[in-house]
Amino acid sequence: MNQYRLKGNLNKAGVEFILIIASVIIIFPFFWMIVTSLKTNQEILKIPVTIFPENVSTANYKELATSSLFLRFFYNSIVVAVTGTVISTFNSLIAGFVFAKFRFPAKKLLFFLMLATLMIPFQCYMIPLYLMSVKMQWVDTYTGLIFPIIISSFGIFFARQNMQSIPDSLLEAAKIDGASLAGTFFRIVMPLSVSAAVVLGIFQFMTAWGDFIWPLVITSSQKMFVLELGLSRFRGEFVDDYGRMMTGATLGIIPVVAVFLVFRRYIIEGMTLSGMKE
Repeated sequence: MNQYRLKGNLNKAGVEFILIIASVIIIFPFFWMIVTSLKTNQEILKIPVTIFPENVSTANYKELATSSLFLRFFYNSIVVAVTGTVISTFNSLIAGFVFAKFRFPAKKLLFFLMLATLMIPFQCYMIPLYLMSVKMQWVDTYTGLIFPIIISSFGIFFARQNMQSIPDSLLEAAKIDGASLAGTFFRIVMPLSVSAAVVLGIFQFMTAWGDFIWPLVITSSQKMFVLELGLSRFRGEFVDDYGRMMTGATLGIIPVVAVFLVFRRYIIEGMTLSGMKE
């Protein structure tokens, strides 16, 4: 009995050790980013490299906090991420509701084609999107930055999986009581899908906030740069400004971390309710 207990404890200790090592590997780049932002450029380029700053400097933070251009980048990211997340989440809930609770011709085919788009890299249809934006005069505008993210195949799939768990009897009872389709959606379906909507919104926000390729293609002036794109301004022809680059990156992760901390309890709950069932 003691032998089996000892073996179980050793296995548990081995798993915990592996998890600790994996956690350190994941967390260390963020730790390095933060401590680097507190160094001067001279200390960053100093050999041998030091992990902790010899003299903590907040000059990079003060400079970026008073930089109108950096604040503009941050504002653009907020507008694009929040607007895109709200519209995308709402569209996903509506489409998920339709796929989960309605019968119509070619439903399975349309759902399959929609899922198939998840397998196509964004770079494959980026050029058609850009040509469409040019014709619609959306280049270098908020509309051009936002419109590719307002429809999410993953979001539709996620919402549909969640809404399949809603009993049909509730929808039939609402119909008998005279509720309209819109009333049923907003009064019954939406309240029962809050957890899934929050989880989906977090995923959408993180994706929109960290997008780099599309803003690089669709914007032509610095006033429309998002934060991820604006950080590239700190790369010089001969020398990179690592201090301001790491400071900007540190400030850039604050909204994502804040959103996660506020809504973290919904993640497991939303995942559990979605069921991932056919």
